[in-house]
Amino acid sequence: MTKTRQNIIDSAIKLFNEKGIVNVRLQTIANDVGISIGNLAYHFYSKKAIVIEIDSQLGEKLSPLLNKQNQIQYFIDFDNHLANYYYLLSAYSFYFLDILELQRAYPIIYSKRRKYMLKMIKRIHKWILINKSMGKLKKEVFEDQYLNTSKNIWLSITFWMTKEQVLNETRSEEAFKARLWTHVIPMFTKKGFMEYEAMILPNLIYKGEVQKSNTLYNYN
Repeated sequence: MTKTRQNIIDSAIKLFNEKGIVNVRLQTIANDVGISIGNLAYHFYSKKAIVIEIDSQLGEKLSPLLNKQNQIQYFIDFDNHLANYYYLLSAYSFYFLDILELQRAYPIIYSKRRKYMLKMIKRIHKWILINKSMGKLKKEVFEDQYLNTSKNIWLSITFWMTKEQVLNETRSEEAFKARLWTHVIPMFTKKGFMEYEAMILPNLIYKGEVQKSNTLYNYN
């Protein structure tokens, strides 16, 4: 990709994040890049073409996270996985904030996104099952509890940016990860909490995002 073409993409992402897809015109992008509208049209004939290219680049970054060969197993693997998602949420916030606009105006892109969602839920569910088999999570109390927890984690990831904007909260990777871990903490066995306390909690406590006491958890 040429430098000008990538500059257009980078500018579009920045403007989409700031203003939303629907509020950004090609002229706005051209002005931000510092080129004429004709020069921009030479590289991208429409805003839709720009959105398609952004989706393609985002897909390249999402693929390693969703690749079943790239297995997440331990708690630290999941925590690092969450950090990668947070980077994408921050870098492509419009992709998560403008979900209805994508569905209405870009149905093919939305269809791809739905496949990403299903893969994400499946990977989280598999991680939960792996840790259950290692004795770090309790048995399910009701049918499909683990699957529903996986969907709740996906929901929190997908709508994190919306929550921040609606509640006017300060953006923080530590707050993001701490909130997602709260979906899993009630399922911890003593072994699970010991790993969490040793590998995950110290950094979150340092950032002041979670409680220190383990008396909140029932290991029975």
